[in-house]
Amino acid sequence: MRNKLLLPGLLAAASGAYLLRRMGRRWGASDDEVHRSMPGDELIAHPMVETTHAITIQARAAEVWPWLVQMGMDRGGWYSDPEWWDGLVEKVLWSFLASEEKTGYSIRAGPSAERIIAKFQDLKVGDIMLDGPPGTAFFTVAVLEKNWVLALYSNSHVCYIVPDALRDNPSVNIQGEFSWVFILDEMDANATRLILRTRVNYGPRVFRVLTRPFFWPVDFVLARKMLWGIKWRVEQRKEQQAERGSGVARKYYGQEEPIVQGVERE
Repeated sequence: MRNKLLLPGLLAAASGAYLLRRMGRRWGASDDEVHRSMPGDELIAHPMVETTHAITIQARAAEVWPWLVQMGMDRGGWYSDPEWWDGLVEKVLWSFLASEEKTGYSIRAGPSAERIIAKFQDLKVGDIMLDGPPGTAFFTVAVLEKNWVLALYSNSHVCYIVPDALRDNPSVNIQGEFSWVFILDEMDANATRLILRTRVNYGPRVFRVLTRPFFWPVDFVLARKMLWGIKWRVEQRKEQQAERGSGVARKYYGQEEPIVQGVERE
């Protein structure tokens, strides 16, 4: 009986692992987008892990770009708006930080910005984007081509997924590099493909073996949430601008009469 159950169990486990790996490697991306070289690939020339996710946004590339350049902690956020389980995930992540780094910061305490913020639009190569409390994980802007490519590079993220006792132990030698590259591929006057290419290298070998199976599902969930968050904001804002420009009357919650939108000024 035990032998009869073993084979189906192994097949189910193998199938589940394959599906997780496939979903983790690509979501929404075409075969061409997955296999072709992308701007920013040179940041990590020989990655241990590479994923490509994509989504179609009904807008021009120039309408998506402002949302990308204002990303980051203490900026516009990462657009992966909070769900009930995000608080638990955050507690686990921050449990690895050293006591002096637990500053009360929160990545997922509330939704990211739902408007374009003028003071965060002047992004340049070499600028820093925080992804945690100051002194912890952060990105450096490595490549920036307006309305086309935003490449973020980090050699700090990998260290902050382990307890500080291991992180600061030279005999363990936890190290790695991580890149997030956002590419806008304009299809026509009304649609743009937003492609997210992630590349990672890290070590030592034992650390890779223990953590690599978790990378695929985590990357899949976070990338998917972020891309959907950007898409929703861009298309929502475009719709609102169209209503304001045409003087469309819309009834808002708590209002007795419809309000006619005026022309948007920023």
